[in-house]
Amino acid sequence: MDIAALSNESFNAIDWINGSYNKHLKEIGNEIDKKGPTESNDNDFIAKDFIAKNVSKLHLYIQQVHNAVEETSQKVVSGMPRVVKDALELQTEVEELKKRMHAMRREMTNVQEETGDCMAALERLNTIQTKLQKAKESLQESDGWGNLICELEDCFEHNNLKGAFDKLLSLQKSLQVQEQLVGHAERLAQVEDFKNRLEAVASPNVVQCFSEGSVEHTKQYVSIFSGIQRVAQLEQYYRAVQKNSLQQKWKQILDMQAAESSNQTHFLSVFYNYLLEHCHQQVKWCAQVFHNMQGNIQPVIVIIELLPSLQPSRDSYILQLLKACNERLELLEEYAQANHTFMAHLTAFLEQSKIELSYETHCQLLQSVYGYFHKFIEQYPRIEETQLSTQVDKLLVSQTSAVDSVRHLDNCNQKMFDWLSDACERCSHITDDLGLCRLIEIICGILKKMLENFSKTQRQISLSIDNGTENWSTLQCSMSLLQCLADFQIKLQKFEKSLQIRMSKLKENLISTSSCKISVYKTYDIQEQKKLISNIEKYQKKNMESSSAYASSSIFFTFIYDQIKIHCVETHEIALNVLLKPIEGHLLSIQPSLNPSSDSLMPANMPEFSFAPQECITQIGQYLLTLPQHLEPLLFTPSPLLKQGLEICNVKYTQAVPCADILLSLVVEQCCQVYQSQLLQIKSLSAISSKQFAVDIEYLSSVVEDLGLSISANLSQILILLKAAPENYLALSAGCEPRLVTAIRQMRNIVSTQ
Repeated sequence: MDIAALSNESFNAIDWINGSYNKHLKEIGNEIDKKGPTESNDNDFIAKDFIAKNVSKLHLYIQQVHNAVEETSQKVVSGMPRVVKDALELQTEVEELKKRMHAMRREMTNVQEETGDCMAALERLNTIQTKLQKAKESLQESDGWGNLICELEDCFEHNNLKGAFDKLLSLQKSLQVQEQLVGHAERLAQVEDFKNRLEAVASPNVVQCFSEGSVEHTKQYVSIFSGIQRVAQLEQYYRAVQKNSLQQKWKQILDMQAAESSNQTHFLSVFYNYLLEHCHQQVKWCAQVFHNMQGNIQPVIVIIELLPSLQPSRDSYILQLLKACNERLELLEEYAQANHTFMAHLTAFLEQSKIELSYETHCQLLQSVYGYFHKFIEQYPRIEETQLSTQVDKLLVSQTSAVDSVRHLDNCNQKMFDWLSDACERCSHITDDLGLCRLIEIICGILKKMLENFSKTQRQISLSIDNGTENWSTLQCSMSLLQCLADFQIKLQKFEKSLQIRMSKLKENLISTSSCKISVYKTYDIQEQKKLISNIEKYQKKNMESSSAYASSSIFFTFIYDQIKIHCVETHEIALNVLLKPIEGHLLSIQPSLNPSSDSLMPANMPEFSFAPQECITQIGQYLLTLPQHLEPLLFTPSPLLKQGLEICNVKYTQAVPCADILLSLVVEQCCQVYQSQLLQIKSLSAISSKQFAVDIEYLSSVVEDLGLSISANLSQILILLKAAPENYLALSAGCEPRLVTAIRQMRNIVSTQ
C-alpha cells in the first residue's frame, strides 16, 4: 500500500483505491489461474478480500498516527511555561532599551544646545579668514598689477601680439581677484582699454587673414579674440571683409552684363549663383575656424546684411532696365523667379548642412531676398494693364462688314482669354498672386472693352437689315453673333473658376503664413495683408448675396454677365426683326376702304365666302409658310454654343422642342402683336370692312395652324368682335378683354346699350 500518496496535494481517494486494487489483481493473478473455473470468476470474493486486508492496514496506520500526535502534544504542553518565561524576559529588556534611548536623546539635545554658539562662532571666524585670504591675494595682485601693466605696455611697443595677449589674460585674472578692492571700476575700464588696443593692433592682420582665407592664422586670432571676449567683433570683421568682396563682385557682374547687350538682363541670376557657391565654401571654412554654434551661420548673416546694402541697389538697377525695355513683364518675371530659385536652393543647402536658423533670422533672410521686390509688385498691375490694353486695342479693330466683324469676334474670344490666362500666370510668378485683386479689376475693364466691340457689331448687323427684304445673311450673322456671345460666357465662367481657386489659396497663404516657410508672404506688410484679406472676403460676400441668375456663382464679373445677357437678348431681337421686317412691310399697307361709295354698292349681308383675303395678308401667309425651310437648316440641330445663347435670350429655348419651331412661334407671336397694333390704329370700320378684316384674320389663323401654331388670344378675340352682329355685340363680347371690346365697338360705330 502506497501511504505516501495520502500526503500529495492532488490526492484522489477513488483513483488511489482503484490503483491499489489493480495492483492487487496483478499480484494474485497467477493464483487465480490455478484455481477452478468457478473460483477464478468470483470477482466479489477478490474485492472483499482486498477490502478486508487494506482496511485492517488503514486501521493500524491511523492508530500509529494518533499515538504520534498524542506524544507531540504532551511535549508542547510541557514546554509552554518555559516559552512564556522567555517572552516576559524579552519584554523587560525592550523596556530597558527604550529608557536608554530616551536618555541618549536628552544628552544629544543638551550637547547640541551647548555647542551651537561655538559652531556659529567657528563659521564666522572661517568667513573672516576667507575674506582675509582674499584680501591678502588682492593685495598681492595689486602689488603685481603695475608690473603687468608695464610688461603689457612693453609688448605693445614691440608689437608683440602674442605676449600682449598673454599679459592681458593675466591682467583679467588679476582683475577678478581684485574685485574686493577699491578702484575696481577704474581697473576694469583700464582692462577694456587694453582690449581695444589689442583689437586695433590685431585688426589689420585679421582682415588680411579673412581676405586670404588662411585657416591656421585665423584660428590663432579666433583664440585671441575668444580669450578677451571679443568673438562678436571678430565675426563683424569677417562679415565686413566678405561683404566688401561680394560688393566688388556685384559691380563686376553689372559691368560685364552691361558690356554684353544680349545678356544684360541676367545679372541677378548670375550674382545669385555666385552667392550660393560662395556661401557653400564659406560655411565649410567657418566650420573649421569658428568653434561656436554661431560660426556656421555667419555666411547667411553676410547675405542678410549684404543684399539690402548693395550699391547700386537691385531695385534701382532693375528700374533702369525697365525704362529701356519693352518686355517689362517678362523682365519682372525673370527677376521674381531668380528670387524664388535662390531662396529655394539656399534653404535646401541649409537643411542639407543641418544649419538651423532662428525664426527671427529666417524672417530677416526672407526680407533681404524679397524685400526690394515689393515696389515692383505694386507696379505690376499698372504694367500689366498697359500691355493688355495695347494687345486688346490692336485686336479689336473695326471691320468693314457685319459678317467680317462677327468672324473676327469669334477669333478674338480665344485670343482674349489666352492673354488673360497668361496675365494670371504672370501675376502668380511675379507677385505670388498678391496683385490678383488689382489684376481682376483690370480684367473687368478689358472685358468691358470686348463687350463694347460686341455692341458695335450689333449696330452693324442692325444697320444691315434691308427695308422690306428677306435678309437671310443678316439672320445668319445674328445667330453667329449669339453663338459668339455664348462662347464668350462659357470661357469667362471657366476662367473665373480658376480665379476663385487661386483667390481661395491666396487667402489661405495670407492667413497661415507659418505653413509657407519659403514665402514672400512673410515679408508682406501686415496692414497690406489685412487689406488684401478684407478685399477677398468682400468678393466672397458679394458672391453669396448675388441674385442674378447668370451671376449666382460669380465673384468678380457680375456686371459682365448681366451685360452678356443684355447683348444676347438684343442680338435675338435683331434676328426677330430680320424675320419680321417683311411682315411689318405688308402690315403697314393694311387700311380700310376709303371709298364709301364702293362699300355702299356692296350689300352688307354678303356671305363670308364671297370675300377673299387681302393681298398683303396672303403675302404674309406665304412668307410664314416658307419660314420653316429657311429656319430648319439653321436651327433644327443648333450647336451647343448657339443653343446656350438662345437659352440666355428666352427660357422657351430650354424646352425639348427644336429651336427652329420656337423661333417660328416667336415670329408668329410678334406678327400677331404687330397685326393687332395695326388694326387698333384704325379709326372707323364699315360692316364690309369688318367682314374683310375678319376674313383676313381667319386666313392668317389657318396659315398659322398649318404651321402647328395658333394666333394670339387677343387676335382671336378681335376676330370674334369683328364678326359679331351689332345687335348681339354685347352678348358675344362676354369674356373678351374690355379694352378690345371698347376699341372695336368704337371702330364699328356700335352704340352701347349699357
